[in-house]
Amino acid sequence: MAANALYCPTCGQSAKMFSRPWLEITREWLAETLDWDGRMFRSIGLLLSRPGFLSQEYIAGKRVTYTSPVRLYLVVSLLFFFVLPMILPPSSSVSPDHKLSVDLYSKGMFVMLPVYALLLKVFYRRFFYMDHLVFTVHLFSASYIVFAIMLSIETLADRYLLVMLLQVLVLLYMLGYVLVALRRVYAESWPVTVLKSLGLLFLFLPALAVLIEVTSHVGGQAG
Repeated sequence: MAANALYCPTCGQSAKMFSRPWLEITREWLAETLDWDGRMFRSIGLLLSRPGFLSQEYIAGKRVTYTSPVRLYLVVSLLFFFVLPMILPPSSSVSPDHKLSVDLYSKGMFVMLPVYALLLKVFYRRFFYMDHLVFTVHLFSASYIVFAIMLSIETLADRYLLVMLLQVLVLLYMLGYVLVALRRVYAESWPVTVLKSLGLLFLFLPALAVLIEVTSHVGGQAG
């Protein structure tokens, strides 16, 4: 076997040696998970600064330059639900079972991905379902980052007017983000995009409310 071979040509097993210092193994795992070659940071930057761009590129087949939607979602959602108990206002931590509820919400939001993609399919039938799923993954990833910012300043927003205005601006950014992303990916006129976004909101919010209710009920029973 060649010295620089990644896999054994006979059995196909990885040629990586795991009897190494744990710090080296940890660095390698982080590099593979978070794309320390720059793709992850570049993808997050584009995700927030150019709504819908990553979805548009991925659907068009331009995928090598950016982190895959699945990996991006996993990293962002894991970080979001990990720090969520730390950034929630004290009034939100109503019981010792709060961490359980956060775990349930993370699983519930994962279930909502195909639901939102299905709603997109209703409004944009000429696209494949997988295209809608890619768009949904990027949209949810961006929303986690935005809501993390909003929740982290919630306590200050109750005390300072400028912080509250900043929170409102972040919320308006998210609303505008959805419109711009839909407009860029599905390439319809602004009036049609606005109407369809309202339709999506009208259908998705009840589904989200049901998720929150069920999650709270299950979390309460588990406690």
